[in-house]
Amino acid sequence: MSVGPIRVLLVEDNPGDARLLRELLKEAGGSQFDLVHVDRLGEALRVLKQEQFPVVLLDLSLPDAQGLDNISRLNSHAEGTPIVVLTGLNDEDVAVKALQQGAQDYLIKGQVDGQLLVRSLRYAIQRQKIEEVLKSHNKELSILREISETILGSLDLRSVLESILEKTMLSGSFDLGNIRLLDRNGQMLELVTTRGYRDPKNVLSHRRLSWAEDRASSTFGKRIFTEPCVEENVQGRTGLRTLRKEGVQSLIAVPIRAEGEVLGIIQLGGRVQRKFRPEEVNLLATIGNQMGVAVQRAQLYEETKRQAVELEKANKLQADFTAMIAHDLRSPLMNIMGTAEVMTDGMFGPVSEEQKRWLAKIRGNSRALMDLVSDFLDVTKLEAGYVDVRKEAVELRRLIQKSVEDYAVLAQDKKIALTANVEPALPTINVDPRRLDQVLTNLISNALKFTAEGGKVEVGGARVNATQANVWVRDSGNGIPADELGHLFAKYRQCSNARVSDQKGTGLGLVICKMIVEAHGGKIWVESQEGKGSTFYFSLPLSS
Repeated sequence: MSVGPIRVLLVEDNPGDARLLRELLKEAGGSQFDLVHVDRLGEALRVLKQEQFPVVLLDLSLPDAQGLDNISRLNSHAEGTPIVVLTGLNDEDVAVKALQQGAQDYLIKGQVDGQLLVRSLRYAIQRQKIEEVLKSHNKELSILREISETILGSLDLRSVLESILEKTMLSGSFDLGNIRLLDRNGQMLELVTTRGYRDPKNVLSHRRLSWAEDRASSTFGKRIFTEPCVEENVQGRTGLRTLRKEGVQSLIAVPIRAEGEVLGIIQLGGRVQRKFRPEEVNLLATIGNQMGVAVQRAQLYEETKRQAVELEKANKLQADFTAMIAHDLRSPLMNIMGTAEVMTDGMFGPVSEEQKRWLAKIRGNSRALMDLVSDFLDVTKLEAGYVDVRKEAVELRRLIQKSVEDYAVLAQDKKIALTANVEPALPTINVDPRRLDQVLTNLISNALKFTAEGGKVEVGGARVNATQANVWVRDSGNGIPADELGHLFAKYRQCSNARVSDQKGTGLGLVICKMIVEAHGGKIWVESQEGKGSTFYFSLPLSS
């Protein structure tokens, strides 16, 4: 199937620039792009009301509009349309603010060739699509998570179904809904719960449906028990009398199933006509399956009461595990460390040098346990997918230099030469500075820990190519045996030089580094030769 050209709305008041852009696109993209040119923002807004464009190429200096407000005005009229700014203003602060306001890219006139322009437009379109997919996916996951929590939170079937019906109607902007379940004999569909009916009499007028007799003669026939059924013109149908009385215009009915067995149906209606997108239908089908689990659990509750209680306890223990560790380990450890500190200061009486040494050991061991708890909590969150990565524009060079400065005093105390070797032209990239600092802190700390007095540690960064930068921490320590390199980033694994060191780690630091780097779209690795030191590298995508 042939695909037409990508229509690009160019908002540019300079005819010469418009001609040049058209030529650049034709030269680099051939017939891939169809440029529609307007010279006023007002005209662009009018055009966008009439047609949806895959991408907009926007100048910030127009006769009827100036500055970054152009972006927000375009977004308000064409939400979800990717915007690429093309302007003569070469200002990094303005560029960052433009991206913060929703622009996908910021290009400078006179610095753009055809290939760059084509790539920027294509990337903008793809990034916008990915953002929309992620938003939709996150919304679906949020809905399913809420429903799962509802299912697991109670074994009272009616309250669970009422809650699920409410959440489902809110998520899909439905006006009316009902749930019917098969009776104990599995023969009749009985109304269990409803929501959104204007006339209570209409609720009572819903008749019971026979699984054996009525499924062939019902509005949707046998399909209603096997797959989602959609009716986008309820008022034009001869059946569905009760729903027509309620003013329902569009309807979807989804079977409630568990392990392939039909347990009931859920009907959802709207009083305005609508088209049901495939992803909406799939989500509701998934909700129907989740409801089937709820129904099955409730129906089996009396026969499996003991198992259900145990399962509920296990689910709660699993959900509270991380919080329990934080409360039951961190709090007493902090008390131990605090008590040891005040005892060392002589608050409870004179303390001998021998006692001070033992108190110092208590503080040191407590701190080590605190580090283990913190690392374990970090790993747990990262493994569970709760990677708290908040990206922003960061000067990588400054971030590396700051990390080196933070360890300058410690390196000096250990008589280790700590230096920074950072490419001056290292670009600004989108990363989470707190998480990236966590990676650098861990790697530099390890390097200083396992480098002897008089040794060297170098922290560097450089652009590898147009899409990637590498950061490294190189030390002159003992190095790592070749047979241990493959397991270095596994949990609770420490190389042999760490096990013999008097400075013990948790065995989780490198695991956390790996997860953080991968959450940024990069990778981490090590090069080492026993007796000659190690170099830990991690890469970061420049287009992230």
